Amino acid sequence: MRLEHFTFVMATGIVSTALLNTGATVLSEIVFAIALAGYAVLVPGALLGLLGGRHPLVDELSGRAARTLAFVAAGGVLAARMVVLHWDVAALVLIVVSAAAWAVLQYGVFAAAVVAASRRGPAESGPGLALMDGTWFLVVVSTQALAVSLGSWATATGSEVGATLAALAWGLGVLQLIIIAALVAARLLLVGVAPTDEVSPYWVFLGSGAISVLGAAEVLGVRADQLVVPDLLIGGVAMAMWAFVTWMLVPTIALTLWQRRRTGAIRGYRAALWSMVFPIGMYGESTRQLGHMRGIDWLVDIGTWEAWAAFAVWLGVVALAAVAAGAGVRPLPHAEGVGHG
Repeated sequence: MRLEHFTFVMATGIVSTALLNTGATVLSEIVFAIALAGYAVLVPGALLGLLGGRHPLVDELSGRAARTLAFVAAGGVLAARMVVLHWDVAALVLIVVSAAAWAVLQYGVFAAAVVAASRRGPAESGPGLALMDGTWFLVVVSTQALAVSLGSWATATGSEVGATLAALAWGLGVLQLIIIAALVAARLLLVGVAPTDEVSPYWVFLGSGAISVLGAAEVLGVRADQLVVPDLLIGGVAMAMWAFVTWMLVPTIALTLWQRRRTGAIRGYRAALWSMVFPIGMYGESTRQLGHMRGIDWLVDIGTWEAWAAFAVWLGVVALAAVAAGAGVRPLPHAEGVGHG
């Protein structure tokens, strides 16, 4: 198992949270149980791969790059869902584990990227930029997942330290989003998208923006316990970011449909599809939470109903996975995982 396969847990966990807030409690708990089961299966598999030498960490960081950060994001999403169930201790353990992994993986990913770039000459800058695909938005998602989980936990426990760390993580995630978005936009404009490229990870751009909005809502919820980021700044940035993510829905859908029609495009089930499910679920949940925090009813309504669209997409990908498993079909090597650069 590779760390990037935790995109399944990310997607399933946020769909569970979104369903819970529609009032579908039983269905939400079933989906959450599936997410927990997936996490429980993937963690030992990933550890065996890392410790057993099948997928050494150095190779993961250099070859899979930002895709490894799906592990951190999955832990953050699950921890936030655990807080709702009053599993505060379990949530804190998961937050600590995810935070430790965040430090190792984020610094490791950037170090590996710098080393790889240093081995290329100036004339080879194009191939280096080609590596900046949509999976790099997992840098932002992993940071904001910590902000969301810390904010949820701080709200439940009244922790000032948790609230402050949540605010700092949110601010860092916003700055990371600006940098990564600029690099990925440069890649799209200067390198383009080959017919065989996996475009599902570009949906993670929407997911990174949406989870940044959700992080802002969580930080606003602990405004009395943190003084490092002003409420007006958080609220203004969150609304602007929500508007931008909403605007980006059309070009992202268009890119997906255009790519699918090209000769040689990747079709059928692949693990990268979970990186498309996650942003859809996150968009609805962040919209609903922002509406509650800002007192805007129509945002709450949009977010609530959008949860069912996310669940429908989740079911569709589950069905594709079941069909592929039944037919004994394995994803192509270049389509495996979160995405392809």
